Amino acid sequence: MAAVLRLNKRWILVLAVVVLFFISSVFIRFRPATPAPPLPVKDISAYWPEPIENAVCRPKIYVYDAPEETFQVPKSIRENKCDESNYNSEIILYNQLMDPTSKIHQLYVTKNPQEADFFFIPFFGSCYLYNCWSQNSWHWDERCDVDEKYVEPMMDMIINKYPYWNATGGGKNHIMIHPMDQTFTYYKSNALFQPAIFLKTVGDKRSKWFHRHRYHRDIVIPSATRIIHHLGKNPMDYLTPDGHPLNGKKRDIFVMFHGCCNDVQVDDEYSNGIRSLFFNYFRHYPGYDIGLGMADEEYTAQLARAKYGLSPMGWTLDTTRIWEFMAFGVVPVVIADGIIEPFEFDVDWDSFIVRIRRDEVHRMDEILRAIDDKTYEYKRRKLWEYGRRVGLEMDAWHYIIRELCRMEHIDKPENLGLGY
Repeated sequence: MAAVLRLNKRWILVLAVVVLFFISSVFIRFRPATPAPPLPVKDISAYWPEPIENAVCRPKIYVYDAPEETFQVPKSIRENKCDESNYNSEIILYNQLMDPTSKIHQLYVTKNPQEADFFFIPFFGSCYLYNCWSQNSWHWDERCDVDEKYVEPMMDMIINKYPYWNATGGGKNHIMIHPMDQTFTYYKSNALFQPAIFLKTVGDKRSKWFHRHRYHRDIVIPSATRIIHHLGKNPMDYLTPDGHPLNGKKRDIFVMFHGCCNDVQVDDEYSNGIRSLFFNYFRHYPGYDIGLGMADEEYTAQLARAKYGLSPMGWTLDTTRIWEFMAFGVVPVVIADGIIEPFEFDVDWDSFIVRIRRDEVHRMDEILRAIDDKTYEYKRRKLWEYGRRVGLEMDAWHYIIRELCRMEHIDKPENLGLGY
């Protein structure tokens, strides 16, 4: 009996050794190899994207004057009522051009139209309509005679009072901003300004909305947001210089989303049904902070704690939340098939966002949790050091200028001395 036990122990030991050898072989076989040394940086101009200070060109922009005593939207309305609007990018970008202390004004603006490469039309159509809607119980179909009282007088001044529209091929080097969902289609008389270059906040590759988008004549720009541009919340009041929460804390909210709408159905046109999953499923997942909204200060504090921020389409493919996420170092999860993000020729969006297609969004938790710590940290760092600079409050105009240079085939490289 003792001999049998010794024999069994011997075979058990042999079997254990074989199993351990097999497991270790499998582990070694499938374990990632030691990384190779990183490639050296030799020629910055040979890599993409280039530093933003390496400009394609440095054109001069002449800004038309449209006095308030004529037809222009009063400054009091622009600074008060329209400042709260997410369509306010038109005024933010205009103010940067007009502020003599801003780097944008100093680099690009000229008061001499004879030396101008581009002409900026101070068209505040979204502010006009936002003020109109606020006075008419938010009836979105109301127009308050915007064509007769604003568009037509503005374009009459540009075309007939000044010679530059007609002298430059019918306005092809003129710039207007159309920052609303339906771009320029709010105006019956939009044919008057069609030759101009449009800056817009919606970029869409889908043929369904082809009539709203003029490919290769429009430049997609960032949106304004309530938290950053109206309330003026400063991310550095909540984060360290490296983009981490203050006091050594970690980002303890795995996924964040606060917005419309908790009654979306799977087959709705709004968000293509995507948001139905947020409120029916995702809000129950551990680590997810999903809701319709919260007080501004609480929401801002939550931004500083979140790792990922959901950026789904709504009525259009873009969402203003992405700009809040980016400003606070929250890695955006973009769920908007066919979106054209701002400045895609110059911004490596995929280095700092996560894209999830509609037909994969039901697997979102699985997809996000499969992202390892090194990959997440790479995206977070790229976002903090580079991606967030795309916003209106930072370098948007520099990126717009790069697009303008390409549109007009102006190839005159210059270093802007920005230091990045």
